[in-house]
Amino acid sequence: MVALIIGGAGASIPELSLLSSIFKKKMIIAFVLSIFTVAIITGYVFNMIM
Repeated sequence: MVALIIGGAGASIPELSLLSSIFKKKMIIAFVLSIFTVAIITGYVFNMIM
């Protein structure tokens, strides 16, 4: 649940459309992958703690 909350807030559709007008496609993909990677790691860490 924590991973979905962080991932959804970090990579929303309006934000991605705004960034796609500024950056190249590879940069957008790297941004989305980094957001979701951090979200997944945070979710696992949160589950380990709880």
